[in-house]
Order: sequence, then structure tokens, then C-alpha cells
Amino acid sequence: MEKINNLETKDFCKFLAPAKINIFLKVLSRRSDNYHNIQSVFQLIDLFDELYFRPRQDTKIVLQDAGNIKNNLIMQAAKKILNNTSYGVDIILKKNIPIGAGLGGGSSNAALTLMALNKLFKLNLSQKELMGIALEIGADVPFFIYGKNAWAEGIGNIFTPIEIANNSYLLATTELNISTKKIFQAFKLTKESIPMKIATSLDDNLYHLSQNDLQTVCFDLYPEMRETYEWMSQFGQIKMTGSGSVLFCKLDENQKLALKTVRKPAKITLFMVRGLSIHPFYAID
Repeated sequence: MEKINNLETKDFCKFLAPAKINIFLKVLSRRSDNYHNIQSVFQLIDLFDELYFRPRQDTKIVLQDAGNIKNNLIMQAAKKILNNTSYGVDIILKKNIPIGAGLGGGSSNAALTLMALNKLFKLNLSQKELMGIALEIGADVPFFIYGKNAWAEGIGNIFTPIEIANNSYLLATTELNISTKKIFQAFKLTKESIPMKIATSLDDNLYHLSQNDLQTVCFDLYPEMRETYEWMSQFGQIKMTGSGSVLFCKLDENQKLALKTVRKPAKITLFMVRGLSIHPFYAID
């Protein structure tokens, strides 16, 4: 019997919540609701949080070992979808995706909670209905319910499917606690923020020409990010995902071999991942 943080998972249903990376991020304008209109390409990757669900005999929602439960997106999602029902659930979270890293871990957990509880309790909500609930929780949450790689617009909630090869990526992160609010407050919009033409596939030209508009601001506010960037540059073109602390680059087989011979700074944590074409929830559904 599997145990998570000394908690038995007997009678629980297990689901995987994947992370994502932003292949690029273009900030177009600030909205009246203080969100920003953006363009981005979101790619799912095979770095997962694990979520376990077990129906209860009462209407309580109990989340085990998740830190600050009051502000936890899993609890928000569970309360929203089970509101006005007679169902309760026990939830266990095994956290593998770094927190505050721009990989969408919290949003992915919230989305999976909506999808899993909809399935387990046969609530029969459509994908469109789930995405509507998801948007009430956070701008990144609907993408994970959409469940496939996308060209994203609006506040990151309007999607066009895009074909992306299941590339190998090297992710690097430190223990920096980066504030998304602080990044956007420091970011200055310019008249040069012209929308890009929507693409239906990601070729090398788009990958190499596109960048993250928030990267310069982030490096200025957090010099340690620039140091990580400079170390990683030996492996190829380095990109920043979201407004978080993770930098990544695409790796070929030669670069993977070179990585094995390089000494890594102690403060950097590395992840080797591959892209996904579809959310694992839909792959097994």
C-alpha cells in the first residue's frame, strides 16, 4: 500500500497534475481589472504533482498536508464544485512541482480537482462549464482543463490548439521567492507591444525569435536569476517561464551528454522533462 507523507492511500483515486512552461510570453496591455492581456504558448510537461481523492460519508472537504489550507487553490476548487451538493471528499497532495516557479503547479492542482471531482461524483459538468469555474479561481487554471498545448490570448484563457513536438527540456530553479505582483508592477508597457500572428504549430523560427517580456524586469529585481541564466547559457537558448523562478532550454542528445560532465552550482536544482501533447487526465479518460 502506497503512503504519502505517512498517509495511507487505500481507497483513494490517484490523478496526475502536470506542470507547464511558457515558450514565450508577450504582455500587450493592462486591463481595467488589473489583469494583463497577453500572448503566450503554453506547453504541458511531464513534471507532476500527485493528487489523491476519496469520497467521504459526510459533506466535509479535508485536504491533508498542503501548507496554508486557507489560501490553497485545491480547497477553493473543491468548495466551488461541491457547493450545494451532498458530497464530501478527502484529498491528499504530493507536491513535486516547485512552488512559485512559473510552472503553474497550483493552477494545475485546482484544475485537476475540478476534473477529478466532476468525474468521481458524476456531476456531468461540461468542459466549458468547468473552465468557467476555473476562471473564477485563477487566470491559469482554465488551460489545464483545456488539456492540450495552446496558443493563449486574453488573460491566458483564450486558446487555439498548437502542435508542439514532445521536446526534451532542462529546467533550472533556485529557492528564490519571486513576487508576480512585484514583477508586473515594475514592468513598463511600450507602444511596441504589437500582437503576434497566431500560429498553429511551433517551428524553430518561432521558438528562437520569441521571448518573455518579463525577463529583463525579473533579472533586474532578482540578480540571482541572471546568474542562473548565464550558467545555463552553455546549453543553448535560455527562456524564462511565466513570472517565476524557472529558466529552461530545449536539449538535444549532444547537450544531454554535455550536461553530465558539467559541475552544477549547489544553489541550482535541475529537472529533465519532456513535453506532453495532452493532459494525462484525458489520456486515460
